[in-house]
Amino acid sequence: MTTDEPVIRCSVVRAQKLPQGVTAESICDSVRRAANPALDQAKLAPNALSVRITVESETKLTAAATLQGKSLPEHHVSISDRPLNARAVSMLANAIAADVTSARR
Repeated sequence: MTTDEPVIRCSVVRAQKLPQGVTAESICDSVRRAANPALDQAKLAPNALSVRITVESETKLTAAATLQGKSLPEHHVSISDRPLNARAVSMLANAIAADVTSARR
């Protein structure tokens, strides 16, 4: 099924390094769930945000995002004693959403 509706552009680089239970799709879904309300509040279309997640290792992610072509702060999330999990991904997604809110003030 395809749709012409605008969506947040999200890509995950080196997804093969993700631990079991975390997928590129689940990361992008988390980013979209967190950022869509911030974009709505700012009256911006979802495709105004582009996010590139890099999997550094099974314990660390880095995110670079742009909002309407302007770079937002880069974020890093890591867990020192176990592989990445849904909570770590959610923290990263919420940080990106907070940047969207801050950038529009």
